[in-house]
Amino acid sequence: MRRVLALLFVAVVAVSCSRSDAPEAPRAFCVAARRYEKELERQASKNQRDIPRQIELVEQLYETAPPAIRRHARTFLDAMRHVQDDPSVRDNPKIKEAVDDVNRYAAQGCDVYQSNQSPGGI
Repeated sequence: MRRVLALLFVAVVAVSCSRSDAPEAPRAFCVAARRYEKELERQASKNQRDIPRQIELVEQLYETAPPAIRRHARTFLDAMRHVQDDPSVRDNPKIKEAVDDVNRYAAQGCDVYQSNQSPGGI
């Protein structure tokens, strides 16, 4: 019985800690992140890549981004604006890091990407 209670306690603490570590994302940012994710899923299902539409949605991410990731969201937006003319921006480690940071924040703060294990990017 003690062992069961100890395991239960560890599980409760682990869940509490993981929730408290998640950022509190602004509602507007979460709405923008969900729109972006849905659009990426739609485009992927049709084997399309509509960069101008993605740029519109990343602009919304940037405009609603909280201070913690605003700089990364700006880098993401700038990269999206240049990717058609210069596809090599996809390989830039700083851009990858910025995109990953925005995606991570959306995943943790908004529960975006829960159904899709491969979050979007450039």
